[in-house]
Amino acid sequence: MVHTAIAESRKGRWVPMATECSRRVVIDAPSDDVWRVLADVERMPEWTASMTSARIVEGTATGAGVGLGLAVEIEQPRMPAMVWTVDELTPGRHFRWVATKSGVTTYGDHWVEPIDDGSRTAVRLGIRHTGPLASLVGALTLRRTARYVDLEAEGLKARCEAVAER
Repeated sequence: MVHTAIAESRKGRWVPMATECSRRVVIDAPSDDVWRVLADVERMPEWTASMTSARIVEGTATGAGVGLGLAVEIEQPRMPAMVWTVDELTPGRHFRWVATKSGVTTYGDHWVEPIDDGSRTAVRLGIRHTGPLASLVGALTLRRTARYVDLEAEGLKARCEAVAER
């Protein structure tokens, strides 16, 4: 897990402007299989305890799962519900979604990369808070956010490896 605070100089003082945490996990399953599980965003609550519901509110999922512009309302324990919109997509490799609330823009990155002979996959999950209130939100939620990133990584690994064993 990586935690960073990103600051910017204002009138000779450094002011925190963003917080970030990420997690890398290696999964014993091919990247295409991992992508299928990860990109099926409505089913994420089935395999991660960090989400209680995920419902598409705009756009439609493609055969590959996520699609550019797809908006999903996600509910998480002890967090307000937020609508996440996919704003970057490289099918089979990466998607990023973004949510904005109360002066904070939050980006969630999901990277999938085949490793070794293609039978295993490296996944990197990351959350980044930016904006005028990012340092405050980061101070209040970074431990919980980091725990949720861990739960997502662990749940994805368990789901994908269970599917690969079949």
